Amino acid sequence: MRIIYFDIDSLRPAHLGCYGYSRPTSPTVDALAAEGVRFDGCYGSDLPCNPSRAALFSGRFGILNGVVGHNGPAQHMRYPGEGHRHDPERPMFMRHLQHAGYNTVSFSGFAQRHMSWWFTAGFTEFHGNKLPGGLESADDVNGLVEPWLQDNGQSDNWFLHVNYWDVHHPYRAPDQYWDRVQAAGPGLEWPDDAKIRADYERYYGPRSARDWGIMERQWAGRAYFERFPRMRAQIRNREDLQAFVDGHDAGMAYVDDAIARILDILRELGIYEETAIIVSSDHGESVAEQGLYFEHGNASEGTAHQPLVIRWPGVTDGARGSSYDGLLYQLDLVPTVAELLDLEIPSGWSGESFGQALRGESWQGRDHLVWGTGIFTFQRAVRTRRHLFIRTLHPGCLPVDPISLFDMEKDPRQEHNLAASDPQVTADMDHLLSNWWSDHCTGPGSVRDPFQDMMDVTPDTYIPLEAVLAHLEEDGRPEQAQDLRLRRGLLAEQADGRPF
Repeated sequence: MRIIYFDIDSLRPAHLGCYGYSRPTSPTVDALAAEGVRFDGCYGSDLPCNPSRAALFSGRFGILNGVVGHNGPAQHMRYPGEGHRHDPERPMFMRHLQHAGYNTVSFSGFAQRHMSWWFTAGFTEFHGNKLPGGLESADDVNGLVEPWLQDNGQSDNWFLHVNYWDVHHPYRAPDQYWDRVQAAGPGLEWPDDAKIRADYERYYGPRSARDWGIMERQWAGRAYFERFPRMRAQIRNREDLQAFVDGHDAGMAYVDDAIARILDILRELGIYEETAIIVSSDHGESVAEQGLYFEHGNASEGTAHQPLVIRWPGVTDGARGSSYDGLLYQLDLVPTVAELLDLEIPSGWSGESFGQALRGESWQGRDHLVWGTGIFTFQRAVRTRRHLFIRTLHPGCLPVDPISLFDMEKDPRQEHNLAASDPQVTADMDHLLSNWWSDHCTGPGSVRDPFQDMMDVTPDTYIPLEAVLAHLEEDGRPEQAQDLRLRRGLLAEQADGRPF
């Protein structure tokens, strides 16, 4: 069997035509969905980039594999094995395929970008050293993938990981893709000017509407915005927001064309009907959820929700064009692939196969999910079909609530925190989180929660607390600087032992 996994960084499902979007961002992916199966309830177990790929490519939750963030102890994999022995009960996804005779190949600069050298484990070929690590274009990636397919595509039993970064800011797609999406109307209808203005006044910190570019100013001053002139340092109104919407969508349209060229090669080689195609992302993006704009540093719905489209010849043929709204983790893909390839599913993996859904059979998904995030904030969340519960373990430099509860049926934009007004549901959701944590961190064979080792490190890896405080003071917002000091326990009158 031949398999291609298209890994599109930072892609919001809501910006794909097959998920109901009005702009022509994804005709190729839409066609794959029409020929295969689309999953509407797919979420990352660990967010964003580094934890997400660690979970998928290890097959294990971040609380088990150790990767829950981008810095400090949280960026390092608890590799399954020691010495020369790899643990057969917890193999890395690619090693499991490799041992089954598959040629595993990655085209990605991810390992270099995040210094995540564990990511290379199990890849027979790794082309990441030829890519700059996050700023490569879809044409750069295809410039490596297309020759490989021409030379090797007709061989059997390979798995290709093809990683595109163009949807991740800074937005830099060629001009014609901006023209294409802009000609189709504004795309997102929300947030409106009133919401943006309220967020501009209320929220502060990295990737908030008012302080969106604070990190770039800290790192590179004006050079960042000179190099990427379509980017905005602030989001003050719909016009500013539209620049971000257009950039995200132009990047996806560019990637979609790149995917189309790869599929054309499969057809030319006569192997399209013998190749499984999987399209997903490492995370989505928050757009006004918890005050973040086109960023992925919280545990909101926008950050955690991922697209998942699968076309698998001989499996999805009877389910063409179908969709499922059941809840699943992206890492459930790992045992699913193993099942479809008739491979053993190791007992140490965290996922559950959803192969029956791909075959068009009855499938309900999971009762609830737990996910976490480890940049900008440390948070964990519980998602049921109706509710989203978020507990903040460390606020970082953002004014996030310690506990949040949202009714996702009535309030999908997460504007109304019900934690105080609905204490019973809040307690029930918190109980699910506590049970999940206890399952992993208490009793025989338990692990230490990686977040326990991160509290002193903090989630401030991209901009230090002192820089945010100085910025707020210089910008005439002393009350917000004081609020941040309060949240971080820096005021002399605080003697309650707050950990932040």
